[in-house]
Order: sequence, then C-alpha cells, then structure tokens
Amino acid sequence: MPTEPERLKASGLDWVSSMPSDDSMDHESLSSRTVAQLREICKNRGLMVSGKKSDLVDRILDDAGVASEPEEHIEPEQGDQSWTEDALVMEDEDEDTRGRVEEVLSKLKVDVVEAEVVEAKVVQDGPRKDGESPEPVILGEDDQPSIVITMPTISSLGERWKAVTAVVMVVILVGAATTVFLQRNSGFTTSKLQFGDSMDFQVIDSEVSIVGEEMLGLVRDSTGDILDRVCGELSVEMSGTGRVSVTDGFESGAVPTTDSLGRSGFLAVEKNIGMDLDADFGGRSWRDDTNSECGVLTGTFPDNDLVIDSTSWVELREIEVKRTDTSISFTDAYSETTNLRAVTYDPEGIGGLGALFPILAFPLTPIELNDFFGEAEIKDGARSTDPELNWNSDWKWQVKKEVRDPDHGLVFPVELEHEDIGRCYGHARLSLLLKQGSPWPVYQNAEILLDKDLETGECDFLISTISDEVLPDGTLSIRMTFSRSSSTSGSEDIGWGMDYLGRPTDWEDRPDSSTKRKWIDSMWDESDIRQFDMEEALSCLKANHPSNKATQALESGGYIWNAKWSTNNGEPAWNLSWVDDDDESGWLLLRRSSEGCDIESSGNNNRGEVTWNSDSIPETQTISLLEGRILTQERYPDISQHIKSADSWNLDAEVGYRLSVTEDNEFLSLLPGDLGDGKVTMLASREWQTGGRQSSLELAMDAETGEMALWYMIESPSG
Repeated sequence: MPTEPERLKASGLDWVSSMPSDDSMDHESLSSRTVAQLREICKNRGLMVSGKKSDLVDRILDDAGVASEPEEHIEPEQGDQSWTEDALVMEDEDEDTRGRVEEVLSKLKVDVVEAEVVEAKVVQDGPRKDGESPEPVILGEDDQPSIVITMPTISSLGERWKAVTAVVMVVILVGAATTVFLQRNSGFTTSKLQFGDSMDFQVIDSEVSIVGEEMLGLVRDSTGDILDRVCGELSVEMSGTGRVSVTDGFESGAVPTTDSLGRSGFLAVEKNIGMDLDADFGGRSWRDDTNSECGVLTGTFPDNDLVIDSTSWVELREIEVKRTDTSISFTDAYSETTNLRAVTYDPEGIGGLGALFPILAFPLTPIELNDFFGEAEIKDGARSTDPELNWNSDWKWQVKKEVRDPDHGLVFPVELEHEDIGRCYGHARLSLLLKQGSPWPVYQNAEILLDKDLETGECDFLISTISDEVLPDGTLSIRMTFSRSSSTSGSEDIGWGMDYLGRPTDWEDRPDSSTKRKWIDSMWDESDIRQFDMEEALSCLKANHPSNKATQALESGGYIWNAKWSTNNGEPAWNLSWVDDDDESGWLLLRRSSEGCDIESSGNNNRGEVTWNSDSIPETQTISLLEGRILTQERYPDISQHIKSADSWNLDAEVGYRLSVTEDNEFLSLLPGDLGDGKVTMLASREWQTGGRQSSLELAMDAETGEMALWYMIESPSG
C-alpha cells in the first residue's frame, strides 16, 4: 500500500496565518496571489508545489473540494511524448524509499514530469537545530535550477519496464544521493543559437577612455570631424539599452547575402546587435585654431545620443563571416548629427590592426556562448585548462560555484582573461553570468586596458602580425557592462555546415593568376575609362622631366609605392610617392597639360623614412580590372551609387593604390592581410556636399585577389 504523503515542512516564511479558509477560497482570490504564496499554501496542505500558477490554483481548489474554473484539457494519445512544465520538488528526507517511489508514481497524471533537484541549493532562513534538515527555497519563475531530469509518465510507459525502472532510479537518486548526483551532473552545455533568438539588455556604467595624442589621433582620424577639437585625452561615459538577435529568414531561417567579391547566391545566418546610448564626453581641447597647444581638462559635454546598429552575415556551409555592415549615428547636444557606415568583409582585411579588432570587439557586445565554449560543460570548477577540452584560444576561463543572482536567478559566474594581452600591453578581462537556456550571458562586464608602457619582457603578443608601431603610444581603457532585461527563444535550429543549391564555387567569378601582372616600377593600370593612366603618366614624366629625382629613382630600380589619380581642376593628375634602392623617397603632383605633363609640386622625405624593398612586391591585378569590378552595380550597389557616374568614376573621385612592406610604420593604412608580407591595396575615395551635409566615402580592395576589404562613408554637417 502506498504510504500516506508526508506534509512538507514550512519554510521560515509562514503563510499559514494568511491562508484563506476553505469556505472563502475561490478561483478569483487564489489567482490574485503570487506564485510563491500559492506554492506555500500547497506545501502546508501536503500538495505538490510544482507547475504554473494555474496548476497551483486548481490543485488547491481540488484539495479544498471547491470546483475550479472550467479549463480546456486535451488527453494525450497513446505514445504521446510531449513535454510539460510540471516539476517535482522534493526534500532530502530519511524515509522508506519504496513508499516514496509509490507515492511519486501515484501522483504522475500528466504526460511528463520534470524533476527539479534543489536540495544542493539550500538557503538557511535563520538558525536551525542540530540534525534538522534545511528548508529548500521555492524558486521563482526565473530561478530555474541548472539540472532538469526528464521522466516519462505512467500514461506513456505502458509495458516498457526499462523506462519504469529509470523513473524509480531517478527517485532513489533524488532521495538518497542528491549531493553526489548534483556534484557530478549539475552543469550544462551552452545553448546553440536558433533562428529567431533575441535578447534585450541594459548598458550600465560603461566608459571608454583614451589618453595620449598618438592613441587619440588614431581614433580622431577615423571619426570625421566629430573629434577635431579634442586633444590629448578623451573619455566617454555611456548607458542605455541594446538588443541582440538572429533573424528568422525566408530560406528555412537563413537569408541571402553577397561576399567580398560581390558574388550573390550565398545563404547566411543574419545576426544583429544594436545599442541606443546616452553619451557624456569629457577631455581636453586645443587652445586655439592652430592646434599647437593642448588645453587643460574641460568639463563633461552631456546630452549626446549614440545609436549603433551592426549586422553580420555568417555563411551556412563554411561558417564564415561574409560581411558586416555597421551604422553609427551620433547626435550632439545641439541636435547636429554625424552618421558613419562601415562595411567590412574580413577582419584580416584591414591590416595588422585587424588582428587586434576581434580581441577588442569580442568583449564589447554580448558574446555568443556556444560559439566560444563549444561543448564544454559549464559547472563549478570547470576551466579552459581541463585536459579533455584541448582548449586552443588565448582567452582563458574558469567557472565559479553556482549562485542565485537577484536579477537573473541561478547562474554560473565565469571569469575570462586574454593571456597574451595580460603579459604584454595591459589586460583584457570579462566577468560573465551564464544561465541555462540563454545563448548569451545574462550579465557581462568587460575591462580592457592597452598601454605600450606596460610592456613586459614576456611580451610575444601577435608578434607574427603586429609590429611595435601598430599599437600607438598612449592608453586605451574600456569598461562595458550588459545585463539582460528580456529574451525570446527561437524555434528552428541553425543548420551549420549544410550544403545548398546556387552557392558559388570557390573559383567562380574570381580574378586568378592568369590576369596578374609583375611590377616594373608601378602597379599596371591599363584603364580605358580614365584619361592619363599610369603608363601614360610615367612615360611622360621620364620623357619631359629626366632630371627629376622621381625619374632618376624609377630609372635605377625604384618604384611608385603610393599613387592617387584625380581630375581636380579639370585635367587628370597623379599624386605619386616614390622610393629608390638607396632608401631615398619623395612625392610629386604630375598633371597632364598641352605640352604633355607638368610637375605642379614635389617634395623629398628624410632618408629611410620609406624603405625600398622590391622583393616584397607581389604580382597584382591591373587597376583596370579592379575598377571594372568596383563600378559594377550588381557587385557593390551601395558603393557604386555614391562613387560612379555613368560607366566611369564620379568627377570628384580619387583612384589609386598603396603598397605596404615590412618597414611600413603607419598605424592604419587599410591594407588587406598581415603587415610585413608586401600587400597592395586598390583605393578609391570621394568627398562631396549635398543639402548642407558633407559626405566622404573610402574603400579598399585587395589588389591581388580582387576582394573588397572594407568601405566606409561619413556624413556630417558642413561648415
């Protein structure tokens, strides 16, 4: 015979005195109570405390003999394996195991019961006597324990004795060996992203601080005229809201996208991150218009709005980012707005700093947990150094003991640190709170400090791709904190690695080695849409200005490492930078004229400022081939609409190329690939004014492969 169910002990919070009497108990009065109060009533009546609010109300009314509200109920069909949200909360009591098993089985009336094991998460409410069992805390809706044991119910078991045995074994484990059981299995693996996943979050107490003119100059030069008056030091305090999501597209969740070659036919997972921030600025500014002396610290400049929206397309089969489109809108206290749009196709496509960008960007948005942790189990004591993980990342991590966070329920704290930065130029640390079922952290705090003055003797940070010159002098400090406010789960798994029809092959519509040309003294041009191409310009220079240092350099084995073509002032002209085999270098502006070509201006650099290294020059495509691809509307429609006119370049566009070699020491030159390998970039730009707004666009394309590295456009008030 089943044993009589034992009343669960009441916790320190006693709701008995406020419990309604049976004759006054009805559906309306119970529904007005909280879930915690209803569970306490169930406990004091010896009833199960699991389930949703409606289940608790019905259970109390049934026990009191009061008719519940009519509710539609669908009986499961034989063999139905659907899941419900009911849970069984049990105490670790010394009692007859067989009686407990029969009691539990007698109460299984729904299709599935999920047994929430809570004994290992005991909170003592006040002192207790020796030998007295601690009272379990009844968890709120967001306080789901990290382990959920799924058990089929009697109605679906039938004659399947193995499944019945499994249920019995689970109850035995819960009753007799809960602590051991939880110690072995209380972790979880991070949830994979699904189409339709989203999370809203708060941005709290965040700040970016830049100290040092060289470090600040790198940022200032990339933001149009927003920071023109800032010098020496800048700080930005931010707070606001954000959202991260995965689009549920029309192609079984995926969406079509293009790649760096401008080819269509790819299917991708579309990921979006957006933030709407209040930003308060502080720092130093130049004392006068000559920018010769940096002033003292000024007060803050509040009431600025910063809106960031970034979308990335990750191709399904190869699981690689095809492109990222980021828009930033900055509105100051005077309601003047500056907009920046930047499209990148590969983080390695923006020079040596491209190796730094993923490290910096990783902590500044809610990180995708499964992409980072993979199948690693999140449990107390787990760490990246565990041998079975074979962890291969400079980000090292450790999981702390599970705790209850007041905002997010039961979570695992995780600490991360980037080892190379830590032993080289500062530190990069993250503190996360991970919750089962969430593909992003429910809380994330990032602390980053970069400063070359902190360099240690152990520094080998990105030695193969970044020279000392890449990281400018100064200090960059970043603090970003996110906290989840709400989330929505998707319903369809992402089919990573799947193949699909219409996907371009790797070699399809791609410039190859057959169209590459070896340099003589410059990149080959051969344009048929621009007058005064490179071949004509150099031929004219040598014929009309034989004594010029540039001519002598080219005749002795030197080359043009940087060149820009434009039609300013009517006639086409080239701005050419040269270097000879004795490390002498300079520049000149060569314009076409009725006599052939004129040198309008010229200058020399200090010896060694640019270093000759012809062995590092790769074979490249011609400018003609690359410009034809750039100006094709179907490849890069967002670019061509701004920089194209009819079948050629806009009249105020600049077109050219730039070579980087090992000794090149500019901080950011929009160069595809690693610094030091000898890279050539096809460049184009345009500046124009429309309706009181100043706009500028720049792009960079790999001159060897024809792949677009990035392009960006800045729009700001003119004047």
